[in-house]
Amino acid sequence: MNKSTADQLNLPLNEFTWPAYDGGSIANVPGTVAALLDAPFVGLPTLPEALWRPLGQGIKRVVLLTLDGFGWNLLQARQKLVTAVSHKATITHQITSIFPSTTVAALSSLWTGFAPAQHGLAGLRLFFPEYSVSAGMLDFSPLFYKARDALVEAGLNPETFLQRPGVGEQLAQSGIKTYAFKGREIVDSVLSKMHGRGVTESIGAVTFAEMLVKMRELLDKQAGERLFVSAYWPTIDSLSHYHTWESTAVAAEINAIFYQLQTEFLDALTPAARQDTAFFIVADHGQELTPLSKQIFLADHPQLEQMLFMQPTGEPRVVYFYTRHGHQQAVLDYLNTKLGGMMTAVATQDALQAGLFGPGEVVAKVADRFGDVVAIMRGGYSLFTEAERPTAHKMIGRHGGMNHAEMLVPWLGLCLDGW
Repeated sequence: MNKSTADQLNLPLNEFTWPAYDGGSIANVPGTVAALLDAPFVGLPTLPEALWRPLGQGIKRVVLLTLDGFGWNLLQARQKLVTAVSHKATITHQITSIFPSTTVAALSSLWTGFAPAQHGLAGLRLFFPEYSVSAGMLDFSPLFYKARDALVEAGLNPETFLQRPGVGEQLAQSGIKTYAFKGREIVDSVLSKMHGRGVTESIGAVTFAEMLVKMRELLDKQAGERLFVSAYWPTIDSLSHYHTWESTAVAAEINAIFYQLQTEFLDALTPAARQDTAFFIVADHGQELTPLSKQIFLADHPQLEQMLFMQPTGEPRVVYFYTRHGHQQAVLDYLNTKLGGMMTAVATQDALQAGLFGPGEVVAKVADRFGDVVAIMRGGYSLFTEAERPTAHKMIGRHGGMNHAEMLVPWLGLCLDGW
């Protein structure tokens, strides 16, 4: 984290990790993929060459596996479970997630090569003034009434919502095909359509093993062709929400994932499928322990509620407050004094200018989605609206904020020629 920037926003340097958009974040991965494939790319710069050049010259195919929630702390804690893969990795390094460190925003950065302030998908729950509604970005449904894809029916266009081109679109201009692998239940979702612009084919799988088999078969069938394979699997994150990343259930899942990765993919590839192929593992974010004892409910702070003109958006680990006219400073003061040990609150405009959501100009309409005040949770705290109270206890692991556990993720790379 840049100290002057952190000082400007009054962020706790010892607790938070600043997103390294200048060349050390997941938003820099797409540019890196393009560089490996010798294709021009418009977006954030590549990762440092030391994090990809050692895989060699003449790479024609790149395979990127994104394991949701597989934070750097989890890799370190479960190192013995990933030994077969990590010992053969040419590159093992930590990079950062983006801010907010939440899946919809992070995957959008991995599919565009831009930060949230530029691609526009800036959190799990966002306010849309043009539709007069706050909505969830997993199902594009109003928060007050579940109606899947309702925003699309209201006029949101998945093809144009992300305000930067997709990776598939950019690679296609160089004649490079892109293939997306993910769970069958989400392969045709609105979010997948946003990410899949320019993708040659999106391929769904019921299990991780099936996905690996399909990836292996594709690489063999398309041997010698320039291509990019992007695969995503969510189960580490899903289990960590309910059991925490430290749990034996998550350890068992990691063991199963890396065993299958080795036996059903890496060991099983043909020589032709391996040739000139680079393989990377990354995560969209990590997770923080968020015990029930550290839950905050907005309804327990009526003075704060009275200074807001609508329910906040964002998510429990990073909250976007919309303040009544003239109350922005009062909300900042309340959050940073009465709740200062639990969160750090900053004026949204200051956060945008400091580049917290991404460097450069904020694209049209995106600033409206961050509200007036951004509250970033410290430690294991989370903040909930009254509507969330009945279900708040269900998750004891969360992400979205800037704690090291949420922000630091692994970057593993190897050339499959040498497996």
